[in-house]
Amino acid sequence: MSIFPYIYYMIASFKITSSDNQIAIYAGMVTSAFAFAEFSSGVVWGRLSDKVGRKPVLIGGLAGTGLSMIIFGFAPNLPVALVGRALGGLLNGNIGVLQTTVAEMITVKEHQPRAYSIMPFVWCLGSILGPALGGALAQPCLNYPSVFPRGTIFDRFPFLLPNLICAVILACGVTVGILFLEETHQELKDRKDFGLEAGKWLFRLFRRKAVLSPIADKDADGICDETHSLLGDELPPGYRTTDGSPRIPSSRALSPMKAEADARRKPRGVQKAFTKQVILNIIGYGLLA
Repeated sequence: MSIFPYIYYMIASFKITSSDNQIAIYAGMVTSAFAFAEFSSGVVWGRLSDKVGRKPVLIGGLAGTGLSMIIFGFAPNLPVALVGRALGGLLNGNIGVLQTTVAEMITVKEHQPRAYSIMPFVWCLGSILGPALGGALAQPCLNYPSVFPRGTIFDRFPFLLPNLICAVILACGVTVGILFLEETHQELKDRKDFGLEAGKWLFRLFRRKAVLSPIADKDADGICDETHSLLGDELPPGYRTTDGSPRIPSSRALSPMKAEADARRKPRGVQKAFTKQVILNIIGYGLLA
């Protein structure tokens, strides 16, 4: 989004053509390269997140986007600009992974609509701030000559500054994700996460330095005493029993042939992902875009 205000002037600065019509075509190519690459790699990132986890894919997407923006900011010609944008799309096709993470994090279905509404809100906020930031910071030697004099790196690469600022913001996001984002994959969430442990250590360190008020200490002591007294009480006589859990009859096991037939009837891979409802949603979003 941040490249929209200055992409025309960036293509013109490459001096590959003097025709306004040709500049518009090249600007459309650079703009659509990101979306096409992101579309091409979305399914791959989804499958990879099932193997390595959601957190590495999300953090890798942020880091890849930051790298692509630095390449795009230093682009001296059109091919490098196209490679930078395409690389950003290839490394950031994780929108489906992000939605899956939200679904796995918010297990109560009544709370999921509120959680999902945050994503379009943040997207719209970025769509507002991104172009404003890109347009304000592009060509700083021309717009802010007292701060960015001629002969500096920003004079040689006039569109580096907005990409550099976005890369710094993405680096902050990567740091926060490493330290505080928890893995939500059901089979991988219990593995050791050194980044999350470092984040918990930092949280405990800052929390230890906070000065607690006497009232808070007194309330905490009262809660602890009350909890201890409740835990220390013996159970009423009616709750005492030496019987075990009620016996639940085990379900009848399926025969191997029937289980194999059921497995064959279940859709797999791409057929399971692209259901009728998913295809209709893709067509709807495509028409709206």
